[in-house]
Amino acid sequence: MNSGPAGAPHGPGMHLLRGSAWMVTLRWAMRLTGVVSTVILARLLTPADFGIVAMAMIVVGMLEMLGQTGQAAAIIRHTSPGREIYDAAWTISVLSGFVIAVAIVAIAPLTKAYFHEPRAVLVVQCLAVRAFLGGLENVGMVDFSRNLRFGGVFQYNIYTKLFSFCVTVTLAFVLRNYWALVAGILSAQVMRTILSYVLHPYRPRLSFVKIHEISSFSFWTLVRSSGSYLTGRVDQIAVGGVAGTSAMGRYTVASDVAASPSAEIMWPLTWVLYPVMAAHQVDPEQLRRLYLQSLGWTFIICASTSVGVALVAPEMVRLILGSKWLDVIPLMGWLALDAGLMGLCLSAYSFLDVVNLPRVGARMQWMRLILLTVAVFPVAYLTKDLVAVAETRFFATAVFIPALFFAVGPHANVTRYDYLLALWRPFAAAAAMAFAVWTANHALPITGNLRLAIDVVLGASTYCGAILVLWQLSGRPDSPERDAINLLKRLRKKFGKRTTPSEAVAAPSKRRPSVLDSDSLP
Repeated sequence: MNSGPAGAPHGPGMHLLRGSAWMVTLRWAMRLTGVVSTVILARLLTPADFGIVAMAMIVVGMLEMLGQTGQAAAIIRHTSPGREIYDAAWTISVLSGFVIAVAIVAIAPLTKAYFHEPRAVLVVQCLAVRAFLGGLENVGMVDFSRNLRFGGVFQYNIYTKLFSFCVTVTLAFVLRNYWALVAGILSAQVMRTILSYVLHPYRPRLSFVKIHEISSFSFWTLVRSSGSYLTGRVDQIAVGGVAGTSAMGRYTVASDVAASPSAEIMWPLTWVLYPVMAAHQVDPEQLRRLYLQSLGWTFIICASTSVGVALVAPEMVRLILGSKWLDVIPLMGWLALDAGLMGLCLSAYSFLDVVNLPRVGARMQWMRLILLTVAVFPVAYLTKDLVAVAETRFFATAVFIPALFFAVGPHANVTRYDYLLALWRPFAAAAAMAFAVWTANHALPITGNLRLAIDVVLGASTYCGAILVLWQLSGRPDSPERDAINLLKRLRKKFGKRTTPSEAVAAPSKRRPSVLDSDSLP
C-alpha cells in the first residue's frame, strides 16, 4: 500500500481544488442521472411506492449505520498503514455486514408495527442483502482517496450509478411498482462490490492482528455516524409514523429534491477535504487555513443554493416531478433552507476527525439529534402537518449551528470574528438575490419553464454580482472570491492565447498568498 499522498509538488489547496473538480464532476454526473431517473420514476410510480421504500430504507439504514465504524477514515489519517491495518479494517466490515444483515431480517416485522405498512416488511428483508454485500467491498479502494487519486473514485461511483439507473428505469416500465426501486438499490450495491475488485488490485483477507489499533477511532466515528443518520431521518421517521405511506413518499421525495443542489456541491468538497487535511495533520496553521478556506466556500455554496431552491420551488416541482406532486411545493422552501444549514456543518466534522477529536463531533451530532427529536416529534404527532414538520426542522437546525461552530473554534484556532468574516457576504448576497427574484416575479407575472429560466439566470447573476461588489468593498480579502477570480485567470491563460516569454514575467504580487495558490505553498 502507498504511504503518502500522490503529487507531492502541489500544495494542499491545489489538491483540494483538483480533487473537488473531480468530485463535483462526479456528483453532478450522478445528479443528472438521478434527475432523469426522478423525472421518469415520478411519472411511472406513485407517492405510495416511494413511501414504502422510504420506510424500508429507514429501518435498513438504522442498522446499516452500525457498520459505519470509520475504517476508511482511520486508514486515511494513518501515517503509514501496512497490510495488517487494511485487512483488519476489511475484517471488521465483513463481520459487521453479516451481523447487520441477520439483524435486518430479524427486525423486519417491526416495520409493520410502527409504520402500519405490511408491504414494507418483505422489502426490508430483501434489502438485508445490501448490508452483507456492502461488507464485502474491497478495502483497497480507500487508496484512491488517501492518495488523492479521485479519478478512480469517479469511475467507481459513476459506473455504479449508471448501472442502477438502467435497472431501475427498465423495471419501472415493466413492473410499475415499488419493486423497481428495490431492484435498483440492490443492483447498485452488487455493482459497487464487483467494481471494487475490478478497479483496485488489492485482495484483502481476514485478519484480527490490528483491529485494536483502529478500534478507538472507529468507535467514536460509529457514534457520530449513527447520530448523523438519525439526524437526517428523524423528521421522516416522525412523518411515517403519523401520516401514512403516501405522505411519507411525498415528504421523502421533497426532501431529496430540495436538498440536492446544496448536497451535490458540498459532498464533493467534504469528500476531498478530509484526505487533504489528513495529509497535513501535523501542520496546525495549514489545517487552520484549509478549514477557513472550506468554510468560506461552504457559506457561498449553501447560501446560494438553498435560497435559490426556495425561490424557484413552484416551477421546479412542476418541471421535475410533475402535476401530481404539486402539494409538496410548500415543503420545498423550508427543506431547502434546512439543507443549506446542514451543509455548513460538514467541514467542521472533517476537521474534528483529522485532529483526532471524533468524540467532539459525536457529542455535537447527538446533541443535534436530541434537539430535533424533542422539537419535531411533538409537532408531527399534534399537527400531522408536513409543512409544520419542515419548519420545525429548519428552526431547530438554525439553533444548533452556532453551538457547533463555537465547539470547533478553539481546536481550529478560529474566532467568532473569523466566522463572521466568512459568513456575512454570502448571506447578504443571498438576500439581494431573493429581493431581485421576488421583485421580478411581481413585476413580470410569467409562469412555467420561462419563469424558472428567468429566475435562475437573474438569481445567479445577482448573487455573483452582489458578492463580488461586497468583496471589493471589504478590501478584497484573501477569500473564496479571490480564489475564484484566480482560477478564472488560470483557465483563461491555459485555454486562451499563448503567452510570450516577456508576458510570462510578471511583477511579484504584494498580497498574502491564497491557500489555492500552489506555487506559494511548500
